[in-house]
Amino acid sequence: MKAALYMVVLLASAGTAGAGWSDCSHRSPREASIQTNGARRIRVIARAGDLKIHGQAGASTVAVHGTACSSREAGLDEIKLIAERRGDEVYVEASMPEEWFGGARGLDLTLEVPSSLPLDVEDGSGSVEIRDVAALKIEDGSGELRIENVAGAVSVRDGSGGIVIDHAGSVVIEEDGSGGMRITDVKGSVVVRDDGSGSIDVRDVGGDFTVEHDGSGGIAHEGVRGTVTVPRRR
Repeated sequence: MKAALYMVVLLASAGTAGAGWSDCSHRSPREASIQTNGARRIRVIARAGDLKIHGQAGASTVAVHGTACSSREAGLDEIKLIAERRGDEVYVEASMPEEWFGGARGLDLTLEVPSSLPLDVEDGSGSVEIRDVAALKIEDGSGELRIENVAGAVSVRDGSGGIVIDHAGSVVIEEDGSGGMRITDVKGSVVVRDDGSGSIDVRDVGGDFTVEHDGSGGIAHEGVRGTVTVPRRR
């Protein structure tokens, strides 16, 4: 992958995500749009809440649609969406105070981005859906992760939650703590460096399939055109 363009998306956990949304009785929209002409990087920092990133062919902006949620009405004003150009970087942040005294809060985000830009994502908690992008690197704390239609390389470091990857150039699972993974329709190779627990199901791979370390859970594969290397069961 060429280093000409990068998209960096950092999602850090804060407050109560996921289950805490049921306690959010106060909600408010957050919207932003940033030009990407000449940008070499898009950096997004989000916190508690779900994340969706959808690539758009020919797009020249990053459009951000968000819904802030708080169990306290006064708390809504403290959940801010920052979106601005910083030199050759497009910067997007879900800003929340570090100290939060009780109750739930979060900010669901949907980003529409140019499909030509690769992404680098760090996700704290909440579900993640990413599709139609050039390349992807993601660190995911917890929550379901679904990745579709990535033209280039996909790199994943995951704490817990299921992983589904469909149609990618190549896939490397750097680390997976727990939860099953299903990987299908990969042009290149699939490498799982360290898997803690949960099943691994890999199908339709144009290159090699390698599992370097597997803690527990079954390993299934079908339609691998290259070499298959998996640990021996004791």
